[in-house]
Amino acid sequence: MKKYLSKIAYLLCAALFACVFFAGCDKMEQKPKLATPQVIVGQDGTAVWNEIDGAVYYVYVIDDGEEQPILSGPVQLAEGQSIKVKALSGNTDYLDSDFSEPQTYIKHDIDPNHNHTDLDSDGLCDYGGESVISELSFYAINDLHGKFMDTSTQPGLDEFTTYIKTLYADGEREEILLSSGDMWQGTVESSSNKGQLMTEWMNDVGFASMTLGNHEFDWGPAVLTPNSELADFPFLAINVTYQGQAVDYCEASTIVEKGGVKIGIIGAIGDCLSSISGEFSDGLSFATGDELTALVKNEADRLRKEEECDFIVYSIHDGGDDFSSSGVNSVKNSDMAYYDTELSDGYVDLVFEAHTHQRYILKDEYGVCHMQASSENRYISRANVSFNIITKEYAVAPQLIASGTYAKDSLEDDPIVDQLFSKYFPDSNPYDVIGYNKSTKNSEAIVNKVAELYYQKGLEVWGNEYDIVLGGGYLNARNPYNIYAGNVTYADLYSVLPFDNEIVLGRISGAKLISQFFNSKVGYTYVSKIEQSSIKNNETYYIIVDTYTAFYKWNYITVIERYDSGVYARDLLAEFIKNGGWA
Repeated sequence: MKKYLSKIAYLLCAALFACVFFAGCDKMEQKPKLATPQVIVGQDGTAVWNEIDGAVYYVYVIDDGEEQPILSGPVQLAEGQSIKVKALSGNTDYLDSDFSEPQTYIKHDIDPNHNHTDLDSDGLCDYGGESVISELSFYAINDLHGKFMDTSTQPGLDEFTTYIKTLYADGEREEILLSSGDMWQGTVESSSNKGQLMTEWMNDVGFASMTLGNHEFDWGPAVLTPNSELADFPFLAINVTYQGQAVDYCEASTIVEKGGVKIGIIGAIGDCLSSISGEFSDGLSFATGDELTALVKNEADRLRKEEECDFIVYSIHDGGDDFSSSGVNSVKNSDMAYYDTELSDGYVDLVFEAHTHQRYILKDEYGVCHMQASSENRYISRANVSFNIITKEYAVAPQLIASGTYAKDSLEDDPIVDQLFSKYFPDSNPYDVIGYNKSTKNSEAIVNKVAELYYQKGLEVWGNEYDIVLGGGYLNARNPYNIYAGNVTYADLYSVLPFDNEIVLGRISGAKLISQFFNSKVGYTYVSKIEQSSIKNNETYYIIVDTYTAFYKWNYITVIERYDSGVYARDLLAEFIKNGGWA
């Protein structure tokens, strides 16, 4: 009896094991089922459905008819007909889907508040047939450098203002205007009021944002706060801190909504801190490299997830130096050493660049466009973006527009330019003639004369007390790089010598005088009454330079005294020309 019971127990255990084993096998062999298609019937009777991952083809049934195979939609229905669709795998990896719920074609008036769909990605609403493509046009200005008024060598902003406002009014596209920095410094119109005139003009034209450039810091960070309060648009720079803390005059990003598209714009300044006078850069920090990459990635992620932005624009005041200007060039991100090489990999959709004054359109290995439009009102960047507000797919058509298009005589001048000029120059005109120049002076002649004037002014002011041996420094002429023959205006001098660097008496060691001036590797211009061979390393020497040169930390110059505040290189040159120096 015992033996019999043992045999029964053995058989029961074997049966139980078999049940568990085969149940497990069934579970392991169970295949996933394809998702059920979502079917929409439009007002014209066209039935469409979404593409199902893993489906090879579909079958549909109209009313109670037979199953009809089809690779994809659409299917045309007659009024009153119904359709249902299922997805087929065509292999053993998936189970076929269930049939969709039947959808019937009934003609009726379109609800103007209906929800758009675009299951077949044809750019038209499946229900109403209207376009779901939003046509956007981004316009970007970089390195304008205050080129506000028309001159003989430079178009101003009067026709450009008309051009932009006309685009706003045409209704065909949605325009977004932004700047990638260096907007203020460079001309008497803007620099003499430290960018306020330009900021008011940008308000009038309707800028969405301005990324800070290095020359926005030419008068020190203190100027940025009141200008940011004057602006109707945000200043952007995600990577600027002062003494480790966020600053109050710029933001990481901004959001604009156009044509049903939510656009995030992130701004950053490049590795430009060394180009800002040490007098103003002390305590400032611009995050670069991997640190900047992390900042922008996190901000882009926040904009997409928390703010639900559809499209991310990156406006950076930095750029390349050696890219061809014709056509659209394909490059690897690693070829753009100045650029965060990982940012476009799913984080940004379009990049506007600046700082190097180059003209190019690049498409990186991720298909993202990078654009820079020269400088000083010669070109502007335009990127036309066709954005499907349902599928979130988009196409970018980049173009660089020459000033001949937006600054031509056939465009009527917008009055805001003259109005702002009159507001900021009510009693004087910087375009009045101050003197005569017999022959055109190039950059070299200009900076050599400035060095001579520095030295002479130093002798005049401090020569009785100090033995001044040299005058000059890091002197550069800017566009148009010449003072042309003929009548000269203060505005002419302002354009070639725009920097507000004050003139100072400084103290320097003989060793530094030799290494930083006589053996300069950065091209200092100076006049000196002593020879290098007579300089002793450990002795102290007195020189006349400007604040940019004096506060360059590697020069180790101690400032003893400043000349009159508000008198700069161009003012010394203006006095020289007024007195007939080049006549």
